[in-house]
Amino acid sequence: MIPAGRRGTTTISARAVARIAQQAATEKSGAVGAVRGAATVRGRRADVSVRLALPWPGELSHRARAVQRHVASRTGELTGLTVRVTRLGVVRLRRSEDSAVAPPPDEEGGGAPRRWWSPRSSPAAVIALLGAVQAAFLTSDVVAVHAFGHAPAGWRSDVVDRLSATRADALPVTVGAIVAVVAGLWLLLLAGTPGLRSRYVVAGFPSRRTVAVDRSAVASLVRDRVLDVAGVDTVRVRVGRRRVRVRAVLAFGDRAAAHEEARAAVLGAVDDCRLDRPLRCALRLRTARTWDPVPDENLVNASAPAADAPAGAEHGRKETR
Repeated sequence: MIPAGRRGTTTISARAVARIAQQAATEKSGAVGAVRGAATVRGRRADVSVRLALPWPGELSHRARAVQRHVASRTGELTGLTVRVTRLGVVRLRRSEDSAVAPPPDEEGGGAPRRWWSPRSSPAAVIALLGAVQAAFLTSDVVAVHAFGHAPAGWRSDVVDRLSATRADALPVTVGAIVAVVAGLWLLLLAGTPGLRSRYVVAGFPSRRTVAVDRSAVASLVRDRVLDVAGVDTVRVRVGRRRVRVRAVLAFGDRAAAHEEARAAVLGAVDDCRLDRPLRCALRLRTARTWDPVPDENLVNASAPAADAPAGAEHGRKETR
């Protein structure tokens, strides 16, 4: 038997880990289009990053989290490594026949879509908990008095005496009434408003079916569309309720032409989302300190990914930006 010190070691390259992560993402997500992955291996640990296109329409946030968990677990199972961090980038939203929602015959052509409502579970749980605690104290004291013949609890007698001696126009009564009114109005506001402002309703579906997309998905789509513009080096996107604000940095090329192309990319990305309430777009394009109005031909050729480059090369270039 060979001693442990003289045995060989099995080394898994970062390229192999990236290919395994790509395959794992495809198995879980049913991705539409190419999937690209990148990985960094340090000893027994690996950092994995995957970029893919997801079918649309669909619940993007839940699907993305499921893909992220599956890639981490599946990659660790097949490689024997500990996947410490898994980054998932949704670079495209593509309509596919499998993910398209076909409305039933009785729902076709029906009205405006409904807004996405929040369950408001936290306020309901707090109110229910406070009511249950008060009811439990009062019920336990009443049962002790009538069932076991105990004297009423001191706190209950004290509360009854204080309430009987307090006038209706006293300051504590007024303050308590104001607090109760404010709390009631707040609960009515929570019950009457949709909530979940981070989701936009997608138009084009029947009134009895609501499809929504997260702000993060819209921001990711806009960011990647602007990054595809030649010369754009850095992009920051902020998506609000009514407006998309984009700030980009131009490293080389004509500023006016890049501004027009970037604006068209932003408008096209927002239109592709088919939101019920279209968003206004604000674009700010500034030049970098090293901005060259005439791009170097060698720089342009170097920015394009080579045909024989690894699967994670383009991903690494985009993440560096």
